[in-house]
Amino acid sequence: MAITNHSFDTYRVYHYNADNTYGQTAVVNCYSGSSFKGSLYFYKEGASVPASSKTGSGYLYLRFSEKQFNEIITTLREEKPLNMGFNDSNNWGWVSTSQEPVGEEES
Repeated sequence: MAITNHSFDTYRVYHYNADNTYGQTAVVNCYSGSSFKGSLYFYKEGASVPASSKTGSGYLYLRFSEKQFNEIITTLREEKPLNMGFNDSNNWGWVSTSQEPVGEEES
């Protein structure tokens, strides 16, 4: 089982119109400094969500239902440090915070 984790500190959001043939409503590209780490793809409600994947270069392409967009974008806006991860054995991808103290309030 190989797990890949990338920390990231900046992101860029793209929103797509309803005619997008790939079924995506939004894509969030994630960077560490200026180095691209991967993308978060959000798919229309009811559309089939493809499995997450990792390229040979180590870029992560994580795929979610659009129902998760607000939750994930709130995490990106309000938390740090941030990580994106991928498990090769089951194609699971995730966005996470680093370990934080209980009761910590963001300033």
